[in-house]
Amino acid sequence: MEEIIIGKHKICVELPIRGLKAKGNKAVLINDGEMVRDQQLKSELAILFGLIPNNRLYEYTPWKEKAIKKGVPDFGGGLRQYHQKLISEIIPQLDRKYHLDMFHLAYGGFSLGGLAAVTSLWHTKSFQFIFSICGSFWYPGYIDFMSECDIINKKARILLINGKKEGKAHGNRLESAALCAQQAHHYLSSRLDTVSMMDKYNHHDRKEERLQIAMNWLDKSFLENGS
Repeated sequence: MEEIIIGKHKICVELPIRGLKAKGNKAVLINDGEMVRDQQLKSELAILFGLIPNNRLYEYTPWKEKAIKKGVPDFGGGLRQYHQKLISEIIPQLDRKYHLDMFHLAYGGFSLGGLAAVTSLWHTKSFQFIFSICGSFWYPGYIDFMSECDIINKKARILLINGKKEGKAHGNRLESAALCAQQAHHYLSSRLDTVSMMDKYNHHDRKEERLQIAMNWLDKSFLENGS
């Protein structure tokens, strides 16, 4: 694994098990990119780019909201700006260095990082595959946002994994995490090519296993699209 810096973002880079091609390399961009290193994520076919945030409470949230816990910073609402930087600055430089297949880019994440990836459906058509592990669909106003605003990336294929026990015993808005996740899964499944999984676990349970499910789904999707 190597680490590179583009702009103000550090990026962990894990090359595919089958090695690089001269051109047309499949790519997966992953929020909270330290997961690529910490969970030792690998893909048979794709380069994994772990995008390490500078301030995840700003970069991964779609609009400003008050914190749900005392002593924690408020949510900054900088996701659209983050996506603009991703599309206009980070991905073009990754393409120049690694010769990417720009027609089959994947993007995903865990928790707020998963929420951010799903929200890209309303921001850009750049990603053909999107995955969200335990996405934070409890975020204030998010379910209403989904139904009130038009998706622009209507051809994306989606993988959603959440747990039925998410949010239990928190005593705050997180109590609604599983219900909001079910609503988000239903909404996206009714409109896009979506694989929806509600497993029996809590938010942080079996993180490595869930992420590997996503990697396997992506490898299968890449194969189906001529990798």
